[in-house]
Amino acid sequence: MSNTKVLAGVVFALTLSLVPDTASAAAPTVFKSLDPALGQLPESITTDHNGNIYLSMGTTVGKITPAGVFSTFANIPIPAGSFVTGLKFGDDGDLYAGSAGFAPDPSAAFVWRISPDGSDVDQYAALDPTGFPNDLAFDDDGNLYVTDPFLGLIWKIDECSQEAEVWLADPLLEANFANPYLVIAPFGVDGIAFDKNHKNLYVGNLDYGRIVKIKVKHGEPDDVSVFYENIGVAGGVDGIAFDDKENLFLAVHGQDRIVSLDKKAKATTIHTGSPLQQPSSLVFGATNASKKTLYISNFSILAVFGVKPGPPTPGLLKLSVQNQGLELP
Repeated sequence: MSNTKVLAGVVFALTLSLVPDTASAAAPTVFKSLDPALGQLPESITTDHNGNIYLSMGTTVGKITPAGVFSTFANIPIPAGSFVTGLKFGDDGDLYAGSAGFAPDPSAAFVWRISPDGSDVDQYAALDPTGFPNDLAFDDDGNLYVTDPFLGLIWKIDECSQEAEVWLADPLLEANFANPYLVIAPFGVDGIAFDKNHKNLYVGNLDYGRIVKIKVKHGEPDDVSVFYENIGVAGGVDGIAFDDKENLFLAVHGQDRIVSLDKKAKATTIHTGSPLQQPSSLVFGATNASKKTLYISNFSILAVFGVKPGPPTPGLLKLSVQNQGLELP
């Protein structure tokens, strides 16, 4: 066989490997529409074991019941123009929320602890005001990991002391300052999730469409490697979530797309386009009836700013999937 034919075959194979399969699953449906005029733009979502969905929106945390009733769950004491970001429940039953702003003064870079009824909101940890604390994940010992896409690092907050330290800073986590994927600002490390046995921590890099795998040994980062990278498929990746078969689901904010990656990093596009509009966060249902339901937040922020065409359609979507979600700690 000629060298030209061999080269053509290699190029064809590589091209196929970069193009994701497309699933034939049903499209997401709208579970609850929200009002952009009231600032109801859900950036991050999580759930409790009763099936309520919690949403970070501006300086508040909202709550949607399984029946679709919306209410304000908590108000977070951060400056106007800053944002509540990642949400996760701890083993103590409290809801933990990140917050961030685009300016360092006054600082909005905190993690908050919210009581189960939303009545008490306490500062849990203060972080670097020049950063942008974003998504959250707990380990088996109750320590909290916080991504920072501005500083390109992951914070670790000790459960006992509530002291924050830089757990990992790595070039793979840094934003693309020369050519950010979104026009609003450069964003590096963003979504975060532990795998089934908590032996590996996975994070997304929004600007590069990259998923980074971090081996965890005795609570410390060990090997750091690229698990998947494809700007055409995952550029603008935001929130991530595992199912119990170790498939990783990606909310690709910048492309109105939901993608899944299997254990070998094979990508499958689950859905692209309407009703998705800048999907930013994912969570699997936690009740018996909803464990195979993937909830998706339509952030719609680019539509609000006029970066993407069309009227903003923020809200909570749901999608039936094959496997149930990996239970959150």
